[in-house]
Amino acid sequence: MATTDSSAPAAARPVRRRWIWPLLAAAVLLSSGLLGLEGWAYWQERSARRAMAEEHFDEAHQRIDLALLVRERWTSTQLLAARIDRLRGAYSEAEQHLSRCEQLSGMSERVQLEWLLLRCQQGDVDELSPGLLALVDRHDPESAAILETLASVYMRHTRYLEALRCLDRWAELAPDSFRVLDWRGWVSNQLDHRGQAIDDYQKALELQPGRSAVRLSLAEILIDSSREAEAAPHLELLRAEQPTNPKVLVALARCRMAQARTDEARELLDTVLASHADDFDALLQRGKLEMQNSNFAEAERWLRKALEQSPLDPEARYTLYLSLQAQGNRQEDAARELARWKQDRQSRDRLTRLLRTELDSKPNDPDLAEEAGKLFLAQGKDQLGVYWLERALALDPRRPACHRALITYYERTNNPAKAAEHRQQLDALGRPR
Repeated sequence: MATTDSSAPAAARPVRRRWIWPLLAAAVLLSSGLLGLEGWAYWQERSARRAMAEEHFDEAHQRIDLALLVRERWTSTQLLAARIDRLRGAYSEAEQHLSRCEQLSGMSERVQLEWLLLRCQQGDVDELSPGLLALVDRHDPESAAILETLASVYMRHTRYLEALRCLDRWAELAPDSFRVLDWRGWVSNQLDHRGQAIDDYQKALELQPGRSAVRLSLAEILIDSSREAEAAPHLELLRAEQPTNPKVLVALARCRMAQARTDEARELLDTVLASHADDFDALLQRGKLEMQNSNFAEAERWLRKALEQSPLDPEARYTLYLSLQAQGNRQEDAARELARWKQDRQSRDRLTRLLRTELDSKPNDPDLAEEAGKLFLAQGKDQLGVYWLERALALDPRRPACHRALITYYERTNNPAKAAEHRQQLDALGRPR
């Protein structure tokens, strides 16, 4: 009996062992699947970082959304998603990701900094820049991101010298960054520092030769610097890549005009105008081409078409004056155009002085900010005009002229709510409308 009793459990053991192996196999498969899924999410996040670095923000957004399907509870992934959305201008989505970061791990230093950069990009740059630059002075690991954010805001608001200082510091931290070279080239050109702009664009193209927009910018600055022989190879390359791009064809026509290859220049410009009849640059260069060939009446025709597209352009206005003066019997018309050009030039030169010197030396002067706002509005640059007028009011709310200018602007752009808002503020000052 004892032998029989002891044999019952022994017979049951192999049956239980047979269930263990399928369970172990399932566990292994599940672990492998989870590891594979995590590896896929890691790859998506890494791809998002690469796309962000290359300024392909839509792709970066798509990649990070896929990563979040697996890493929704990862603070680092949420933080990267917030930065991508901030850089692509999707501020409400960036706020949602940052709020999720706070839920997951509280208000860490990295999360707090991203909130500050978001606020800065949304308009609080003057309030936040001293503290952010202090972090750069202390060699914060995110110094490059801080300088990039400040520079982007200053560039958008035509605060070129402040942008240039940030870009110079950023270039010290990342001398081989394509973005800093591209941006500094653009700012240097706005400040008429063409040598610096050319150097930066050339270095940027050494890093990323396929950036056609930078190559075109470089070619245009070379032409403006009377270095057409250097510009031409860049434009020929661009023409092979983009045979119908009007900006490329017009720039190449400018080279051909400088090289006295008139027929080629005319053919290029006529090609553009056949499909883009209102292209200002093509119309202007067509007029200049006729001036070059002493066809002054024909030049006038093209130049007037150009001014219909851009009435405040100084080069078109002055060239029109020259075409009228050269016709002999059009002296009165020529005098009127010259007077208009001089008047426009005074406003243009004044705005240039404000942006390049006075506003930089007196950044908190509301009179200068108001003057810049009015000049921008007069030139048809509405967004910049509104920005500088609002800045003047932020510095000094008791500025009736600012409110009147904004009322006029908002009435013109069919925004009665904003116009009413400034009327109320004007009434509160006790000033007539």
